[in-house]
Amino acid sequence: MTNTTNIILFGLGKVGRELVQQVLSSGLKIRFTTLADSSAFISGNPLSKDQIESALQNKAAGQSLSSLNGSLPLSDLSAFYQQDTIVVDTSASRDLDLTPALSAGCKLVYANKNALSSPWKQAAGLYSKAQVAYEATVGAGLPVIQTLRSLVATGDTITRIEGVMSGTLGFLCSRLEQGATYSEAVQQAFDAGYTEPDPRDDLSGFDVARKALILGRTAGWPLEKDQLKVEALYDSGLVNIPVKDFFAQMSSMDAAFTQRITDAGKDGKVLRYLATVNREGGTVSLQSVDKSSALGALQGPGNYFAFYTRRYPEIPLVIAGPGAGVAVTAAGVFADILTLI
Repeated sequence: MTNTTNIILFGLGKVGRELVQQVLSSGLKIRFTTLADSSAFISGNPLSKDQIESALQNKAAGQSLSSLNGSLPLSDLSAFYQQDTIVVDTSASRDLDLTPALSAGCKLVYANKNALSSPWKQAAGLYSKAQVAYEATVGAGLPVIQTLRSLVATGDTITRIEGVMSGTLGFLCSRLEQGATYSEAVQQAFDAGYTEPDPRDDLSGFDVARKALILGRTAGWPLEKDQLKVEALYDSGLVNIPVKDFFAQMSSMDAAFTQRITDAGKDGKVLRYLATVNREGGTVSLQSVDKSSALGALQGPGNYFAFYTRRYPEIPLVIAGPGAGVAVTAAGVFADILTLI
């Protein structure tokens, strides 16, 4: 790496802060020129170590960058988009539009799934450009997108993709299999930090559906969200209630899930929250799988992705490993940065 690469980073949550540390400790010629959150940004040419450390401490303390001296409003940020700058989105923003950065000659790296799972008319351009990378949107640091893109680029035809794509729901299934009730398993996942502050954000299956959509689109299928049938892992009566009430009432699901575990066990099967997608659409739901299968053997927060293709028609190409974690997710983002460089 002979030239210096400039980075604009959106999002200084746990993954964003870890990414900064990984990049700075690498010793490579990569420098941060801008750090941004949902309120403001700081910029330099490049940012000094003191500026970066101040921003990281600010965000770790739960504050916003707007409280820092010299911070600027996000509306001014487009002036800092320059040719070959790499713009990284590790935020959870639902309305961050980075197409002006792309038009200015920047390269994009996404860990945020929202832009890539937006309506196809909006998202299509992100899938057709070599200067856009998004490995960490699916499988954290696992080489899932890289592998799928390689299959397509070398002329293979993808026929079906399936997998366990949520570490949180994988943990939940393992605990149910081990004898925990639904409410106990959800509480344990929450206490371990696997779930969002509102566990229904995971239990709804929405996050898995976005990953399945991204994989399908990468395979060459211009799918929309409504082509995926998604099973939520809670009753409709638990939808529009405060989080504390959900925790108080989630034991109402215990008997139903215990029965599903029992019924599956009678047939030598276990439950896994499985996503399956093809060119027509797909399903995201809790399914019974053989206990002796690769899916059945999967434990805890592990992820499993199987690609069925013209070249791999019966025995799929499989990628498995940790599908969650701050360090591995940040490493996936870092790998995309290096690829684009």
